[in-house]
Amino acid sequence: MIEVMPQLYSNLSHPFLASAPQKNIEVKIAAHYLDFISGKRIVRISLQHFHYSVDIIDSYKYYFNAVKPIKFGEFELVDYSLPKYHEVIGFDLMPVFFPSLSEPVVTTRQYLDFADLKPGSNVLDLGAYAGLTSILFKESVGKFGTVVAVDADEKNVMASQKNFELYRKLTGNGIDLIYGAAWNHCNGLTFSSEGNMGSSATAVVGSSRGDVISVKSFTLSKIIEVSGLKSVDFLKCDIERAELVVFEDANFFEKFKPKIVIEAHIAGGKETSEKFTKDLEKYGYQCKRVNQTGVGLPLSFCTPPE
Repeated sequence: MIEVMPQLYSNLSHPFLASAPQKNIEVKIAAHYLDFISGKRIVRISLQHFHYSVDIIDSYKYYFNAVKPIKFGEFELVDYSLPKYHEVIGFDLMPVFFPSLSEPVVTTRQYLDFADLKPGSNVLDLGAYAGLTSILFKESVGKFGTVVAVDADEKNVMASQKNFELYRKLTGNGIDLIYGAAWNHCNGLTFSSEGNMGSSATAVVGSSRGDVISVKSFTLSKIIEVSGLKSVDFLKCDIERAELVVFEDANFFEKFKPKIVIEAHIAGGKETSEKFTKDLEKYGYQCKRVNQTGVGLPLSFCTPPE
């Protein structure tokens, strides 16, 4: 039994704990956070993000190795329990402010390998979270390329604003940010703003995971209109099951045929890739399923017709 300052902790009983010992992880609960302890390593999350516990257990190295840990007695601690700056492993330009969990660079490297961005390319980043992926896209497209980041979680948007402003001060490069949800209409919707990677429309995740807010919604065509882009070379999509509807915008695909990377999710017991692959095949795309480094959710690399 691992003991880390036991006076801080209370007993915790929950079905997800059954999988933790199989991976040599002990879960401890304190007043406002959960600690996931593996050897001399700790990953900490807020109690309000309890539903990410299975993700932490299943992909422990992915989350621990994403940022530089801090010393906590004889332990190394990665603390995602509060919004804060982290030193991201593989990104040395600046500290990055995350509302909770970090964006590991290894996933963005997969995006970039497929995207093959060039100086001057234009990118849509749907589900920008804290904006690190958008910054790495901007590093690839340079001064004359454009990156448009889209997110509907108000906490995530504030984090992106912090990071984009610091990035602009350091490099002189700007990133466009649209506050709203990528969807199949522009009528607005209610959104569960939880300040984490899994934020989505209440129609998708329900109303119990975060602060329910009303946000603008944008079709792909509307995003193009608002951003003023004349071309799109690459589209990254990690929008927590909204990928089920966002690619229904035939008007967008009449004009643009970007390369697309999509993170698939589970909805109604089925993977969302079945639906978005059918949508994209109507426009001549071919989608290839690819394992995502470090986590169970797969990626789809979608190649446009020549």
